[in-house]
Amino acid sequence: MDSIETNLKAICRQKGLSLTDVANRMGASPSNLLSSVKGNPTISKIQDIANALQVSVSELLTIHPEKATGVAIIDGQVYQVSKPAANVVQLPVYERYSDLRDDIKEFVARAVEADGNTAKMAMLETFEVFSLSYDVHDAKFHLNLCYADGKTLSMAYQKLEYCDWKDEDTEESVKWDLHEVTQEIINDIESAVPTKLQEP
Repeated sequence: MDSIETNLKAICRQKGLSLTDVANRMGASPSNLLSSVKGNPTISKIQDIANALQVSVSELLTIHPEKATGVAIIDGQVYQVSKPAANVVQLPVYERYSDLRDDIKEFVARAVEADGNTAKMAMLETFEVFSLSYDVHDAKFHLNLCYADGKTLSMAYQKLEYCDWKDEDTEESVKWDLHEVTQEIINDIESAVPTKLQEP
């Protein structure tokens, strides 16, 4: 794993910046900047440093973000890793809303056709974690969000609120309006994220 301090200094060299330049952009002193990355930086501090450097959080967490395949959180510190151990829970990390939207659409369509309960869990690059599950017996989607500051939010989407009624339909036979429920879930995830992810 790459340390944030090492990456901070390497990115500064690449960009021709001093630690003082970065600290000034953050309204901090160079010593405070270094002590914050040597200690146990908060998620918001990591985001602030990345913003000051004008890089993504991924670039700050690893010099080779294109090789990172997962995120490890150890003692409150977040690292991207290229070879997670088999016994480490691995979450996909979304850097762009377009990728997130496509995967949510695919998950919702597959979930309502599946025979059993299904679930999806992932992390956004801005450090919000979400889980989306479908309960086939209750015909209900459940969205759980965990914000970067630790706050949580849960929402449910019932079939009868998002269905495409036809004259002959009953509560049992009516079909999901996949477009409507998918759009609502995507809107709820995106509205929970304070910093927009990059668009392609």
